[in-house]
Amino acid sequence: MRKPHEFLSAIRAGTPIEWRRLLNAMSKNGIPPGTLILCLAPESPLAQRTQVRIVDESLFTDIESQFPSPTPITDRVSASHTGKSHSQSVEGNALMIQYHPWQRPEVAVSWDGRRWSPPPPENTSLVIVENLQNFLRYRETLDLITADCDIEDQPEQLVLAFGAGNAAAKACNLPYYRQFRNVYTLFDLDMGGIKTYANLKSLLGPADMTPRFLAPSNFEQYLERSRWHLTQDERSAIHLARAKHPELAPLLTCMYTKGKKLEQETYLERIHG
Repeated sequence: MRKPHEFLSAIRAGTPIEWRRLLNAMSKNGIPPGTLILCLAPESPLAQRTQVRIVDESLFTDIESQFPSPTPITDRVSASHTGKSHSQSVEGNALMIQYHPWQRPEVAVSWDGRRWSPPPPENTSLVIVENLQNFLRYRETLDLITADCDIEDQPEQLVLAFGAGNAAAKACNLPYYRQFRNVYTLFDLDMGGIKTYANLKSLLGPADMTPRFLAPSNFEQYLERSRWHLTQDERSAIHLARAKHPELAPLLTCMYTKGKKLEQETYLERIHG
């Protein structure tokens, strides 16, 4: 035992404790020995371990209330009682999606992290868009993808999903992704985008699916125009990523050579040719 709540719980249960260690632990947490002696009576203060009798129930209860036992954390709700809800994953998820014939986006929902509704349109491919601005300017983004990103899918075969960064790689998204013919990504050309792609690649691997990282075929021109430079640490990370993701080698090599990165909103100012 080291923590105050552990000693107090043992005393309450009638379990022998190390009296001197109790005094030290409680002193470090603002309860002096004199206060403890008012409510507790060890059977043998000199013994290494001794049973401790509660002689002032009211005072002991007050001390107990200052050192509650930690709440077992099993999910996001139980974690919220300790102010650490963000340490646990949400059980399900919701994806905002847009399809060519629709007038406005819809939401695909998984309430339990396993089943999704509604199912996606049949015989379609998914494009996960990292940033909201590109998703909202759906027609322009769709034109860029079908005209400049060297894919065979037609606009009516593509469903766009707002990825919200690394949330796109949540494990519970896999059952939804598996319902598409292909999974494409339109991410920033930076280490954040590369890391999200890597996480998505790991997620889809067991389902025998491989995402494709989309970028305009003239990505060199976009990088040339960018004023956003890679740090030395980012250049090193890009170098390592080339070995892990050889399918991205031309793109990563260009980023490394030019020392540039860019956010996908840049694509909304199209460079033709």
